[in-house]
Amino acid sequence: MPEPAYAARSHTRKGAAPAAADDPPTAVPPCMATMAIAPDDYRTTVTLEGDLDLGSRRLLPGLRDALTLSGSGVDLHLDTVGFCDCSGISTLLDLRTHALGQGKTVTIRSSGRAVERLLGLTGTRELFTDVVDADAHTAEGRPGGDGEHDLHSGEHDVHPGIVQPRRAEHARPTAPPTG
Repeated sequence: MPEPAYAARSHTRKGAAPAAADDPPTAVPPCMATMAIAPDDYRTTVTLEGDLDLGSRRLLPGLRDALTLSGSGVDLHLDTVGFCDCSGISTLLDLRTHALGQGKTVTIRSSGRAVERLLGLTGTRELFTDVVDADAHTAEGRPGGDGEHDLHSGEHDVHPGIVQPRRAEHARPTAPPTG
């Protein structure tokens, strides 16, 4: 048996009121995470504990304040984060975007399995890696590495919007031209 259709109001009629479904959700769920901030002159250390989900958006004002008061950015310790979903990653990406606007960085220094798995699946781990650490890894870990960035090892120098399409370009099979 088909389900009943719900009535919708037209916004084209003069004086028509918007339907309740047209309103964006106003309530953000409660935050299930806490944070401890340890300011320093150069960088601020932030330790997050709990769950990074939709409610973690409530942490953004405090995270942005910690970023603003830091000299060069924020170091995140996420060892005790037990759950992380895409909303939690989005919160971290929003913080990173805010940091780039201030000429600062957000670096994940340590993280638990839940965060590491999602960073790996989304391909965003490199966005939170310290460039100095990446330089040392490039110089020591690759044969012939001299510490210089090349196009594939230095994705940290590339605008974040370009990194994902470049990876997709390498992963996408291409068909030979027909003609």
